[in-house]
Amino acid sequence: MSAAYPCYVQGQSTARFLMTKKYRLCISAKDVASVLDLSPRQAQRKYQQARDAYGKAKHQHLTVHEFAAYYDLPLAEVIERL
Repeated sequence: MSAAYPCYVQGQSTARFLMTKKYRLCISAKDVASVLDLSPRQAQRKYQQARDAYGKAKHQHLTVHEFAAYYDLPLAEVIERL
């Protein structure tokens, strides 16, 4: 059945499969502000602290998983708030 219906995945209906939300890999300072309920400047500071802790260069981004791990936040709740 999956050959005829490419959206059909392991018993899920097509509508349910199409409604699943895709999540971003990287997080921005604006996302940090919404997740932690901070001002934009405080969020930039927290984002920079986490990026520095992982030794990231200016052109490298912080992933959602790295951010959640650095601040000991549950990954599912961080993703839910994005």
